[in-house]
Amino acid sequence: MKQPVIKALLIIAIVTVLIVFIANQIIHKVAQNILLSKLAVFIKKWEGDLSRDPDDNASSDPAPWTYKGQTGWHTKKGITYKTFKANAARLGYAPTADNFFNMPDSIFLSILKNVYAAGFPLDKIDHLPRIQAVIITWAWGSGLSGAERYLANFQRDEMGIKDSNITKTEIVENFRSRITPLNEKEWFEKLSARRIADFKKMSDWPKYGTGWTNRQNDFKKTFA
Repeated sequence: MKQPVIKALLIIAIVTVLIVFIANQIIHKVAQNILLSKLAVFIKKWEGDLSRDPDDNASSDPAPWTYKGQTGWHTKKGITYKTFKANAARLGYAPTADNFFNMPDSIFLSILKNVYAAGFPLDKIDHLPRIQAVIITWAWGSGLSGAERYLANFQRDEMGIKDSNITKTEIVENFRSRITPLNEKEWFEKLSARRIADFKKMSDWPKYGTGWTNRQNDFKKTFA
């Protein structure tokens, strides 16, 4: 084969690889944006607006400002003041009273995407959007470390994984290697049932149990 032909074939191969790579990146970004948009609507629906519930764990670190003549406000649209404050510099917004009490969508979505969705390497399971949704919502509700703990325990109990220290990356890899689009819904149902079972073990189940159950049922309906 002549040199010009070889060079031409190499160029075609390189261009093809680049096109496939770029196309995959675009598909991933579009799929992620669709999922996050759907999650944002769901979360806002169930989180409500502004909270100063003293029984919420977030009440230990409330915003330092007065709003409508009251203090103790700690959560806005499901985002605690602690999370809002901790991520301001990294995500590029000012940790001001106006930004917390009004919580622009740009800030809300940035926290959802760059804190909770980015906490696990979810790009490895783009083909499992239900499982992605589960991981993000568990992280949202229980924090990244809490979600890691609950998901690891689920994998030990339901997947038979014998590992005393299952990391976030390993959690995603375990799902990737054991779940396919064909059986994803089955595992989604198992995870949903496990979420309720974990809730029932919490000391504040008597107060929040009905709301948690209704929310989880709606989550199943929305993302199944």
